[in-house]
Amino acid sequence: MKRKDNAKNSQIMSEEEKRILRIIIPEAEPLPYPTRTLAMSIGPDAEEFVIPDCEKAQVLQELYPFASPPDINETMFDLHESKPFMVGDFKVIREDNRNFLVSPYYAKSGGMVIDWITGEESESGKRTMLLRKPKEKDEQAPDAVIGNVQVIKTGSCEASAPEA
Repeated sequence: MKRKDNAKNSQIMSEEEKRILRIIIPEAEPLPYPTRTLAMSIGPDAEEFVIPDCEKAQVLQELYPFASPPDINETMFDLHESKPFMVGDFKVIREDNRNFLVSPYYAKSGGMVIDWITGEESESGKRTMLLRKPKEKDEQAPDAVIGNVQVIKTGSCEASAPEA
């Protein structure tokens, strides 16, 4: 059993997504909520914030790294789990001195905020991501190429479009 546990803990859930999100999400203080351990299917367990339902909309607005955060009652699709979920069921984990938004399926399959798509995007196979304008202390968000998505500056926020 110990050998199996060591193999599980040597892996990292959503390693590539975390690498990308560390580029666009700055280090921040932990949220002012209690935490609990979130048992992961692979990798070490995560630290999850326990956020009251009445404060989830505000937390979503604050932490959503892309322009136009979804409505708390909107249904989105988790690419890792290949299932829809209610946005208000999101979780927030603490890792790398950052507060990451993740889907309710994160512990099982690793769906992070970068893996959330709308039903329309799921059906069309096309996706456009707009990054929020950096907060004042973040002078400029970095440009990045993420898979076949290129992040492009467009004034007050950044847009990403598939590479040609």
